[in-house]
Amino acid sequence: MVRVTILIVCLLGGLLGIAAGEAGPPPPGVRFSTAADAVRVVLDLPGAAAFTDRSTPRAAVVDVTLPLARAVPVIAVNDPVVSGIAVTPDAAGMTVLTVSLLKPRKVNVFAVPAAEGKPFRVVVDVLKRFALEESRDLSPAIRYTRLERQTDDRYLLAHLLEVNAADPRVRIGAAAAAGDRERVSDMVARTGAAAGVNGGYFLDGTRPVGLLKVDGQVLSLPLWGRTAAAFPPAGAPTFGNPAGRWRVTLPDGAVRDLPDYLDVSIAATPPEEAVISGMNFGATPHNPQGLTVVVRDGKIAARGTESAPLHRRDVAVLLRGERATALDALLACDAPIAVTPVLDGAWAGVATAVGAGPRLLRNGALENTAAAERFRADVALGRPARTGLGVTAASRVILAVIEAPGPYGGGATLEELAALLKARGATDAMNLDGGGSSCLVLGAETVTAPPGAWVRPVASGILVYDDRVPPVKPAIAPAAVEEPAPAE
Repeated sequence: MVRVTILIVCLLGGLLGIAAGEAGPPPPGVRFSTAADAVRVVLDLPGAAAFTDRSTPRAAVVDVTLPLARAVPVIAVNDPVVSGIAVTPDAAGMTVLTVSLLKPRKVNVFAVPAAEGKPFRVVVDVLKRFALEESRDLSPAIRYTRLERQTDDRYLLAHLLEVNAADPRVRIGAAAAAGDRERVSDMVARTGAAAGVNGGYFLDGTRPVGLLKVDGQVLSLPLWGRTAAAFPPAGAPTFGNPAGRWRVTLPDGAVRDLPDYLDVSIAATPPEEAVISGMNFGATPHNPQGLTVVVRDGKIAARGTESAPLHRRDVAVLLRGERATALDALLACDAPIAVTPVLDGAWAGVATAVGAGPRLLRNGALENTAAAERFRADVALGRPARTGLGVTAASRVILAVIEAPGPYGGGATLEELAALLKARGATDAMNLDGGGSSCLVLGAETVTAPPGAWVRPVASGILVYDDRVPPVKPAIAPAAVEEPAPAE
């Protein structure tokens, strides 16, 4: 409700020359009121009229089908959001009401019929502050909520999926893309899930980077000790900072544990041995002072010092210095060799997990680990679109997507995402991939994108299953086309 703090009525008759005997209907009157949550502008009209709303985030503009002889002096408004009100004729002599804004704000425009001695009115509400929350249940265990808020400082548009993970008919898990990348909507349809969001990061627009383990198979090893979520067969996920390595069984039966190339590639002194995964890279690096062997289907498929292509299921063993010299004769083409990803500790027994980061909440307290987990500024700072995963003490899982900045503002910092998850009851939470990857799908509907909009394919997703929600019928895949990637 708008509490009136200032009321100004500007009767325009004298200004338009009515007192001088000009013909025509009585002119409109304009008045406004200001309050902490809104500014209301009312145009009193001499009779019923149609209107067209042409408002933008910087100005409320309303065309009214009422003749107007000439413009009226601008009415100044002493308000932090609204600067002034103007009533002017357009090219056809009709009335145009313009409310100029100092900050981008949403507006509501509506008409009120004449009644009880009051004239027909066109009303413009400039919404300085508001909070809207709309929810619907997908099942007894899954609730979707749309949040839209405007405060003095920022605008927020968020989508929340809150899931009772203690319900025996619910399961939450990670899914890998079919191929290099796949849209979350296609993952949901392909797997029969009820809903889903995007998951972990991916490298160079294609392959996963960081931990990705699905159905017991490690597809990508952890990176730099970043935060990951482990998904049990039932119940809520848990968070941790897993580590891993590659176990290599050489042709002579000797076993070596080697680091992942991506995990150690930024070290000041590169290791003499490392393994490069085709899940992360499409080719090996040049290794002029060493030896690189490509492993495919359990044997050495290629060897050399130059860059070599890697298929998705390939791995390559990179050797330098004395290691390359000592093993050169042993690592012949077609020689048998086994290269297996291994996770340390309890993570070895986890069937499904996805890594992303940084951590946002631990035991109810804010904990931003972006610096420790070596995140770049595009993730650690700024206010892009965000996706987050939170868990409450009662095993309720919260998947949150905050939409990207738009004409009214939007997006979120990591701290703001953490605060949103905590406000919904989360005690522990982590950040997932964001920016153009942020996406929430409910059945056949991608709620974070308008119909027909381009949606970015991603490397992994977090999906929610409930047998009470009918599965989506997979769409027939169209012919392959080259799709433009959105600007980063």
